[in-house]
Amino acid sequence: MRSDLTQISTKLGITDVRDVQVGEVVDDGAGGFVRAIRVFGEPTASAGPVLILEVQIQSDTKTDLDITTPTLSF
Repeated sequence: MRSDLTQISTKLGITDVRDVQVGEVVDDGAGGFVRAIRVFGEPTASAGPVLILEVQIQSDTKTDLDITTPTLSF
């Protein structure tokens, strides 16, 4: 059984972030697409980085899950 969580707006503050990973867009098996965004915290000695938060975003259209970043300048 699947559960849906719907909120209009949410803002989270996460401290001690050590890594952010954005997964590839993949077929969700139900006619749509999904992408995972993972936030990791301080690594533990035995297990490596600790997953703090994973957000899975879904859409019927693959291009809706494209991620745009600001132009980098050095």
